[in-house]
Amino acid sequence: MLRNLLSLPKRLWEALLWELFRPLGVKKNKVVLQSYYGRGLSDSPGAIAEELLKRGGFELYWVVNGDAAKKTLPEGIKPVKYRSSAFVYHMSTSGFWIDNARKTVRKRKKPSQIYIQTWHGFALKRIEKDAEASLDAGYVRAAKADGAICDLMISDSAHMTSVYKNSFWFSGEILGIGLPRNDFLVRAGEKEKSEIKRSLGFGDGDRLALYAPTFRSDGSLDCYQLDYAALRRSLGARFGGEWTVLVKLHSNLEKYADSLRLSDEGVKNLSHYPDIQKLYVASDVLITDYSSVMFDFMLTSRPCFLFASDVEEYMKDRNFYFALEELPFELCRDVSSLCRAVEGFDEEAYLKRLGAFRERCGIVADGEASKKTVDWMEKKLNDER
Repeated sequence: MLRNLLSLPKRLWEALLWELFRPLGVKKNKVVLQSYYGRGLSDSPGAIAEELLKRGGFELYWVVNGDAAKKTLPEGIKPVKYRSSAFVYHMSTSGFWIDNARKTVRKRKKPSQIYIQTWHGFALKRIEKDAEASLDAGYVRAAKADGAICDLMISDSAHMTSVYKNSFWFSGEILGIGLPRNDFLVRAGEKEKSEIKRSLGFGDGDRLALYAPTFRSDGSLDCYQLDYAALRRSLGARFGGEWTVLVKLHSNLEKYADSLRLSDEGVKNLSHYPDIQKLYVASDVLITDYSSVMFDFMLTSRPCFLFASDVEEYMKDRNFYFALEELPFELCRDVSSLCRAVEGFDEEAYLKRLGAFRERCGIVADGEASKKTVDWMEKKLNDER
């Protein structure tokens, strides 16, 4: 209650600005993009922004929340501070909005504006209407309003297309073209892998495992206590070489990184690293739990293992669209079983499971999603001329 009262003046000011800017005209080739409420250039909106910049003919604005986000922007993309007066002005006058998360702040979309929602990944956990009982009532109201004004959603699979249709309070067009953020992951080869590894301080011969768990709604940290030394020994025993574990905590957990002993030998904390797609490319193995990162990394066909010691407790919050046993990745409930799974990894059987799961879910990833999204935008512009 106190928080709402303190934010009331800002919300009233924003509401006034939306009304003041409402009569202004819309610039059709102007695009306002954002990722997770003000992060730097990242995720699918970032990939689309790069394609728009390459094509030319668009006026691009990226929503930022802090100087770090601003520094990620290349020349040709202008920063706009999240929830500033400039933010409301550019949102009010742009032809396109592109986002990867719900717009939960006040917004007044005009009929001539086009709102593209890329969302942020293939869902394992139940989301939106399918998890409505566990969601904050304020978020649900905002999500319903957001779905009502969205014009296009980008899907990477038959599974997500079904989720969007049935659970997103959305009835617009869906493009099943793959996630733009995964274009780089699909196209990247050894050259790109080598360049990213060098930028991280590693050589071509260094072996890297990425540990990227999701967050727990209760704030618990016990489930992240991974024995990095034991994991590194098992990786070396099965795959050879000396291994380093790269730790990329969920953004909700970055402030707890020091509590998780991430300064151990052979461990590098990259929780603040802005682009997880590059970490996928650089890494030879992924360890995660319930995070959708597993479905992105699957596109590399490299080994992935699930380390999840709190399955029953976690499922009380959201539950899943798939039983964990249906996934193509081995589920390990403690460090000992994780090490055994690594040491006994069967590549041939694993690749068969990946192929079957991708076919079952209708997963699309041809490296062209950004281009196809911008093609759709250009067609909209040409149709209106």
